[in-house]
Amino acid sequence: MFQPSRVMRVFLGLLLCASLAACGFALRGTTELPFSTLYINLSPNSQFGAQLRRQIEATSQTRVVDTAQGAEAQLQILDEGRERTELALTAQGRVQEFDLTLRIVFQVLDNQGEFLVPPTTLIATRTLYYDDNVAQSKESEAEMLYRAMRADLLQRIVHRLGAADTRAAAERARSERVTTPRAIR
Repeated sequence: MFQPSRVMRVFLGLLLCASLAACGFALRGTTELPFSTLYINLSPNSQFGAQLRRQIEATSQTRVVDTAQGAEAQLQILDEGRERTELALTAQGRVQEFDLTLRIVFQVLDNQGEFLVPPTTLIATRTLYYDDNVAQSKESEAEMLYRAMRADLLQRIVHRLGAADTRAAAERARSERVTTPRAIR
């Protein structure tokens, strides 16, 4: 019977590592945001506000501040909405599938009130297979799906904050402030 030698195991391990590196696999690092301080118009005590603050502070060097006056940029959540739509019915007319949708509308302004990110809508959708016999557990499953969608949308917001066009808008706003003389009073 063939038993792989120690050299063969090391070689296979190195081959596996090389193939992962070749495919572009990398651990998610920090996101470089174009501003050092950010104000979020949500209460830090709300679940969504706390998650958003943690996500930004954990994945970037940007510090979330408590007042808009001390921030280089303001992230404003304009709307958050949930929808539950019937997708399929059984032969008896009972719901068999729901389409769960979570929608978040946000914008980012610099400290002069200029748009860095115009009003943007992000949508996440999941399908919930429903059974009347286990209605309570299906409601718990729906809440779990909404939490997963919220986490996905939070990540997408952070990626949008670090996008190239957001960095370009922030740089353009900074350069306009430097080149435009202030009005004399």
